[in-house]
Amino acid sequence: MDAAPDASQANDLAAAVASIDELLALLGLGRDIIDIGDISYRTGIPVGRVTDLLGGVEPQGAVDPQTIFKNRLNFLHQTRLKKDQKKYTLDEIAAGTGISHGTVGNMLNGARTPKVPVVASLERFFDVAPGFFTASDSQALLRALEPVHDQLTHLALLKGKGISQVAMRSSVASGDSGRIGHELRQALTAALSQPRRDYDDPEVRELTDRMLSLPSRSRRRIIPLMRDLLGFVRSEGEPPASGPPARR
Repeated sequence: MDAAPDASQANDLAAAVASIDELLALLGLGRDIIDIGDISYRTGIPVGRVTDLLGGVEPQGAVDPQTIFKNRLNFLHQTRLKKDQKKYTLDEIAAGTGISHGTVGNMLNGARTPKVPVVASLERFFDVAPGFFTASDSQALLRALEPVHDQLTHLALLKGKGISQVAMRSSVASGDSGRIGHELRQALTAALSQPRRDYDDPEVRELTDRMLSLPSRSRRRIIPLMRDLLGFVRSEGEPPASGPPARR
């Protein structure tokens, strides 16, 4: 289990946070709309640590994978409760994973290094994504931010550019009950209540939807190229231009 963070992980996380900040600024929203508690719950990273990483605090140096595993397992033991809101007993965890009572206790205490099948059994028992116990903080947070970025992108599309087929499918399917999900549902309702401009040409409609589904940075790179290309195309009956269109 290699969970040591490296420079590429830190750079990827910084780029993801910067992109989310750009979308938030575009929408006139603050970071408070991001549910830090939910991210902590899904990643096993303490709330304070999530806040630090989002704020640009450098990831910790190499952390012993066994320590990461112990911390994440104890986090699950404290937060994944039974229907009666009580913690699972060691016997219940052992019965649900096929691991002995003593082994469960040793893993919670950090005295036992788990093997891959044991890790997989614990992931299934606590219903967490594969890699929950092995990802570094940077890796885990980067994965957790992907749906946040997607939802903010769809929210920007709905509020600023009308609704695209991609945005509608993803927004409706997200099922998020947090503040971003609430904003998405409001924007979706508002978009559907307005008459949508329709295009007679299905190819124009497809091109429009695909453009709207792109991240803002990609659209900014593509639009100048499209403008240049359109400058070479004459309207029907328009005389040829005396020279190539001026470049911007």
